[in-house]
Amino acid sequence: MTAVTNIILTVDNLIPSAGDNETAWIVSLWEGACNFLRQFNFRSEDPYRAAVVEYQVALHLDEVVALMQRAHIEFGSFANYLQSAQQKGWPTGAAIRMELTTPAAHSEPYSLYNTAGTLIHQLMLAFNLALPGACQFVGARYEGAETGRFEAPHFSANLFTNAWLSAFDASWPTLKPIPFRQVWQWLIVRRISETDVAVASVNKVMFGLLEIAQHRYVSRHRDGMLVAHMIELLMKVSDGNVALLRERVIAALGKPTDQADSFNELYRLKDSLMRGDYPVRRPALIVHEADDPVLQQLEMHNSPVEQGAAIVLALIQDLINHDAAEYRFTQQLSRA
Repeated sequence: MTAVTNIILTVDNLIPSAGDNETAWIVSLWEGACNFLRQFNFRSEDPYRAAVVEYQVALHLDEVVALMQRAHIEFGSFANYLQSAQQKGWPTGAAIRMELTTPAAHSEPYSLYNTAGTLIHQLMLAFNLALPGACQFVGARYEGAETGRFEAPHFSANLFTNAWLSAFDASWPTLKPIPFRQVWQWLIVRRISETDVAVASVNKVMFGLLEIAQHRYVSRHRDGMLVAHMIELLMKVSDGNVALLRERVIAALGKPTDQADSFNELYRLKDSLMRGDYPVRRPALIVHEADDPVLQQLEMHNSPVEQGAAIVLALIQDLINHDAAEYRFTQQLSRA
């Protein structure tokens, strides 16, 4: 026997800040994803039963796509729309509807909402690996009876947007849009949704990206430690050897421009944080809604954290484009 459950996720702010070109790309990406994800199978760990379960999912993103299309057609860019929406109280969010069909033995609410949250994780990763800055879930909540027991995931696009801006300004590394279907299938093969504890290096990197994306308002300096760690995982360097790390990144992505060559700065930041030498700011007490999010991003994205995040995203896009899970570095010996 099977059970069918409908879950509604309402998100107050789904529209990321983007300029004219990026807005057109994001809308196209969401349109493709909306069609691709209407019916699919999704495997997720059921912690209630300690088993991986396959769900049949019907995902309805039509409301989100309609909102994005309107913003694009009437205002040209999401940045313009968000500025007007803030002044006039227009919507910046919509509802996402999920229909989960599952074996009756795995139809406990705890299991179902755990799967819904894992699916949001997968969407966040897929959209932002396909096009950094294309997706966020700010002010998310489940609607319906007893949903107060379950907290919806909250994610910001700031890290991904700032990494994209950093790569563009410094002309390195190369970040380009990838078809959503290609990214989604790569994530499925990596089985990222099937575990809550990452063992493979690439899955550790995926969970690290999700963790940083939870930092909604600003990029925290401690994120530098996470970003540096993700580069080390992908490049298989565990001893802090910055020269070797830089050499391997260049082998994968090409030589950085002078403006983008921030390896030493990133690792000085990491070392300072590990020693406790770096100043620590009080968490924000008030978030000023009048602040222009675009200006905030432009002030932030030149930091080594955003440049490091651009490297992480470029390395992952490179793996996706080669349908690979990891980099392997070999050493040859010969005698003449």
